[in-house]
Amino acid sequence: MTLESSPLHTTKDDSRSQLLLNYQDKIRVCTRCVAAGFIQEAKPVFRGHVDHRLMVVGQAPGERGHLNSVPYVGATGKTLRNWLGQAGFAENDLYERFYLTSVTKCFPGPSGTGKGDRAPSPPEVHLCRDHLDAEIALVRPELVLAMGRLSATGFIGPAPLDQLVGTLHTIQRVEHRFLVLPLPHPSGVSHWLNRESNKARLNEALKLLAATRIEYNW
Repeated sequence: MTLESSPLHTTKDDSRSQLLLNYQDKIRVCTRCVAAGFIQEAKPVFRGHVDHRLMVVGQAPGERGHLNSVPYVGATGKTLRNWLGQAGFAENDLYERFYLTSVTKCFPGPSGTGKGDRAPSPPEVHLCRDHLDAEIALVRPELVLAMGRLSATGFIGPAPLDQLVGTLHTIQRVEHRFLVLPLPHPSGVSHWLNRESNKARLNEALKLLAATRIEYNW
């Protein structure tokens, strides 16, 4: 999707804030994945406004987010706030300074193994792609924290997570240029951080986030 071919294309007289509010209303009533048979209930979860310079993009909402309609709650949110704290952000910055969203907007249900959540399938990601594109086009973040492999590879391209965490990328999407910093998913179900080498990569990523925060005055 390009802004020229999209109803999101704006002129200098348009209200980007109102356009975002209107599009968020569109996301809230989306039932594409229900109609396609992927999920039983559509309950999109996201949070933020047009003034946010920073964005978190995860894989999909978890069960607690689905129940509470608040992203990154519980242990996942606590871990993410701890990571941000290591990079110099304040305790309340996650909800006050970041636009919070995900690759797919609804809880995908539990995994077949019974451990953790099911990863959204490529068709589900495709069905939800224009929603994320619209959020990026209208919020215009300066930095996206891409949480987990599905999110990181969606922005950067195919690669193992242990090659992505600890790197910083400049990309362009929907005619907006921004930074992408891949991080592991903060879910306690993930075993990625059990390896010492991966813990070291996370520490490097958080140091990079801290340095970038200072450089861009976030």
